[in-house]
Amino acid sequence: MRVRRRPRRLRAREQVLGRRAPGSGLLHRSPAGLKVAALAVFTAVILVVREPVVSAGGVVLVLLTALAVQVPLRMLLALLRRLWLLLLVLIVLQMLLNDPLTAVEVLSRILAALLAAQLLILTTEPVELVGVLRVLLTPLKIFGVRPGRAALAALIMLRSIPFLADQFHQAGQQAAARGLERSLRARTVPLLLGAVERARDTGRALSARGIDQV
Repeated sequence: MRVRRRPRRLRAREQVLGRRAPGSGLLHRSPAGLKVAALAVFTAVILVVREPVVSAGGVVLVLLTALAVQVPLRMLLALLRRLWLLLLVLIVLQMLLNDPLTAVEVLSRILAALLAAQLLILTTEPVELVGVLRVLLTPLKIFGVRPGRAALAALIMLRSIPFLADQFHQAGQQAAARGLERSLRARTVPLLLGAVERARDTGRALSARGIDQV
């Protein structure tokens, strides 16, 4: 008789909808819809008002807000640690193509938007975010779109970005350890395998949560 292998427990980094920062402050208790609207306004201001002072002030504002609501900065800045290589490439390109002031403006705008989105995710239950996205996508029902599934798919996609960034970094380290730092295959194959494993874990978790009922 064949013994069915028990699926392994998902590690914290591999959880489908990520972690929520501990706490019960004002930002944690605020309605998800209000926070999404505030994020939209904040991002619009950062993108429209192209001034280094405004975008840099946006970064400071997000950091101060995180401290005020007692969100650990290590959790807020975790995404930047995973995307440091991409940010470094962006800095180099901006310095080559633009003047230093423009480079600071572009980078600070990206950082402000990323940190604000990360703060929203850390202070909001994933179920609440799915609910907000579901409401926003409701008008698309006339085109045959299922708002629940579309909202959940969008949230999972966003949560997968840090994981894939981690996988890319680890694949680079492993390739360098084997003396294959210039091999594209040595970098991409582990990334693809990790992505497939992530997809399987995600599918298993969604199936356990009744995806057909979304």
